[in-house]
Amino acid sequence: MENKVVIVTGAGNGIGAATARIYAANGYKVGVLDVKEADALKVVGEIVASGGVALAVTCDVGNKESVEAAVARVEATFGDIGTVVNNAGVGGPFHRVDEVEDEEWDWVVNTNQKSVFMFSRILLPKMKAAGFGRIVNVASIQGFLGSPYSSTYVATKHAVIGYTRTIAAEWGQYGITCNAVCPGYVMTAMGARDDELDDYTKKVMAKSPVKILAKPEDIGNLIYYITGEHGQYINGSIINIDGGITAHVGIMEV
Repeated sequence: MENKVVIVTGAGNGIGAATARIYAANGYKVGVLDVKEADALKVVGEIVASGGVALAVTCDVGNKESVEAAVARVEATFGDIGTVVNNAGVGGPFHRVDEVEDEEWDWVVNTNQKSVFMFSRILLPKMKAAGFGRIVNVASIQGFLGSPYSSTYVATKHAVIGYTRTIAAEWGQYGITCNAVCPGYVMTAMGARDDELDDYTKKVMAKSPVKILAKPEDIGNLIYYITGEHGQYINGSIINIDGGITAHVGIMEV
């Protein structure tokens, strides 16, 4: 566990921000990547104020040149990247399949799915050369299920799960692990839908055996554990963190 440089995508808010703070609190140098510069700077300010080390990097994870530039900037500042958390994601469009526009499909696929491929393609050969690497992809419980009006999102999360298993099988022999975490409903702007929070929360609570929503830190702590010193034998795992919702619900509609 010599390499303690991590990049977290979509780290300006929610799960990504919580994860970045957790890594920083455990002595990692953190590349805080987000498409919104102000959000990334805010998280870095919080980390630095707490005694941590972090760098804000503006990055459109669906754009090849932006991804390459972000990786290069973190490497130039902190050195080799040992851990990557592919957290960036978008939820919409919330349409029936026949109503999804090509541009909407491409936006969600590029952000949720292609980004995972691009970061892996850049970093895996470098991790192999170093003999160490940790990749965590943030999927979703909707990567196992169907959900009406979320075809694009669901398709990308299914793809991320399959891609995770493939990376684990290909690259484990080089000291690299790749796992996915699959959150259920989390108290974030995307997960909790601010415009209808009260009604939405009640519906989710009714589905959940534990009757609560997750906090972003719940997800971040799991991500950190997988990549830390106790997680070296965790590889190719797809880990639900959903309060037991998928234990008894067949279709994720609330």
